[in-house]
Amino acid sequence: MKNCSLLRFKPQLFLLVFCFLFLFSSCKGKSEPPRIYLDDAFYWALSDVDSTIDDAINLDYKHLDNMGYKNLMDLVGRDGEFIWLKADFELIPELKNDDLSMVIPYLHFADELYLNGLYIDDYGVMEAGLSNPMIQEAGYVANLFDFPELYLKQDGINTIYIKVFCLGHATITDGVFIGLRQDGWRTSDNMTFWRSRFYMFFEGMMILCGVFFFMLYFMFDKNVSYRRFGILNFLTALFFSIFFITDIPWAGFHGGIPFLIYVKFAKSICFFAIEFVLSMFICSFIEYKLSKFGTAIQYLSFLISTTMVLLSPDYVWLFSKTLVMIPISCFGLLCSIAYTIISLKNLKVQTKARFVLIAMGVLFSIMGVDIIIKGAFRNIKMPFISIFGLTAVIIVFFVYFCRDYSKIARRLEYLNKGLEDEIKLQTEKLTTANKSLQHDREISLKDMKMAAIVQKKFFHAPEHSLKNWDFAVRYEPLSIVSGDLFNFYHEEDLLNGISLFDASGHGVAASLVTMLAENIIQQTYCETLESGERVADALKLINERFIEAKGEIENYLTGILLSTKENSDGSCTMVMSNAGHPYPLYYNAKEKVVEELLPSADMPYTGPVGLSGLGVEFSEMEFTMQSGDILFLFTDGITEMLNDKKLDFGIDPIKAIIEKYNSESAEQIISRIMDRMEEFIADTPRVDDVSVIILKRA
Repeated sequence: MKNCSLLRFKPQLFLLVFCFLFLFSSCKGKSEPPRIYLDDAFYWALSDVDSTIDDAINLDYKHLDNMGYKNLMDLVGRDGEFIWLKADFELIPELKNDDLSMVIPYLHFADELYLNGLYIDDYGVMEAGLSNPMIQEAGYVANLFDFPELYLKQDGINTIYIKVFCLGHATITDGVFIGLRQDGWRTSDNMTFWRSRFYMFFEGMMILCGVFFFMLYFMFDKNVSYRRFGILNFLTALFFSIFFITDIPWAGFHGGIPFLIYVKFAKSICFFAIEFVLSMFICSFIEYKLSKFGTAIQYLSFLISTTMVLLSPDYVWLFSKTLVMIPISCFGLLCSIAYTIISLKNLKVQTKARFVLIAMGVLFSIMGVDIIIKGAFRNIKMPFISIFGLTAVIIVFFVYFCRDYSKIARRLEYLNKGLEDEIKLQTEKLTTANKSLQHDREISLKDMKMAAIVQKKFFHAPEHSLKNWDFAVRYEPLSIVSGDLFNFYHEEDLLNGISLFDASGHGVAASLVTMLAENIIQQTYCETLESGERVADALKLINERFIEAKGEIENYLTGILLSTKENSDGSCTMVMSNAGHPYPLYYNAKEKVVEELLPSADMPYTGPVGLSGLGVEFSEMEFTMQSGDILFLFTDGITEMLNDKKLDFGIDPIKAIIEKYNSESAEQIISRIMDRMEEFIADTPRVDDVSVIILKRA
């Protein structure tokens, strides 16, 4: 078995050995091309924006001791000073009588070079300095200057003068040399590729990745993580473009977008946007729902930094405030990492949270190494490896999503193979179950209809007229049975009182509660009426009996208990007790106004019937109804009826109809109210039972 295993891996081992041999053999035997290194030959002198090459020749130069990152900034600051660099050299025999090139691995911010007093080339745009809105940095490319043979002194001293616009991290690095043109071009191209154009590959990859995930989001699954991941890729691609801005045809001195504007958006704001979107992506990835306060922190950390960038008047101001803006913009991201740590306790997303923490740990570690390389060792010639860290994080998340999507695809493929048989089997089961359910439904429907018939026997208006009263009732259950109950208490044509109650809930459960409650309410009302007790006491006794009778049932009642007493002058004294029910509307014919019958401030709190442990005390309200007065009793089913705009019907339309049509009969008024309600809700489904009673004094 071991031999078979070795044979299986022999081709791979052979290929690996061959690659190493080719690598070493290709490097062996290469000789160093002839070069003149100038790292120790540079001198510098402070100047101004208007100085020319003629001025440069007469300046007092000092030796440039340090050839490394930020060395020019250390000499003159970062606010846009001008200096001249000078270097002398003599040609070595191998470089005589030929066109040469000079390579400066990195020179920042902008420069122009002269050889023996003759202009050669420039990188970046300096012109009038900070006062010129079109200034542009040389970028991350290696500076290549071609020296024609005619410009060179074959014997004697050649002098190089470089005017440098020292803005920001002004630098000239070591590794400056003069060599043959082919050597200079090859070396410059290699340096420029790894520090600048190399990022074009990552930009293309990010754009493709962003397009892919936007397609997933819009065409298949509206997963917010896909959308944010796509945006993150596009932002990263835009951020990479700052490394090869000198090659972009529509930015900087090429025309189109000014350099400062492009830097604001592509470098600063884009960096803050990457942090913001990455933060929001992490929250959606670990399924962490941000609170309003947490969302505000995320947006504020981004908006504050972005606003500072937009308000920056020039490159110096933008550069100097960067260290302040980066911690502000990072705050939201740090919060998201904190949310991720908290989510480790959630078993559902624990794996995702660990995945995020590992990825961010790798990113921050690489960024730390980059800071050490650029800050402590001052090495700007190496690529920004933080970019590789960010790219690696994106690639890892990409692989994660692809793996997830692959699992779904395999699952769908598996399900699709046996889908027809499964559908057939499930259809048979559903048909059998449906027949059983249909049978049970028919039985339940018969029972419901019987319950509705019984309920209507209990709850109905008197079939004959009542002395001195014109009345009308609408009783419309949401389903076959209702959770509303009402009753008229009368002897022949003499009205003694009315009850209107609303049980919590709907359907069968509420209707059964109404049957229980109606028996208690009617019995208690008749007992207390004969003994002459107060209506409030009757309601209190109803509450006690109902709590005892319903036991563990959670339903409760709101309602109104009303007693009437005819007076010798033709009026009627009404005594009402309210148990947490909507207040009735009372139309005063004399004053021609409709008002709610609200309790006074000194009345005790009145709650619903059937809630044990509250210790409610029911209060009474007494008022007199004269000829033409109208009393409108209702359950909240009518006033809380919603239309398609989620607006409720309310009591205002009812008041308006009663005031306008008070001279009509009770039946006509109640018909107008119900018609107005139907017009208001239109096709919107009802959500509650509706019960209304109108009493009009004749």
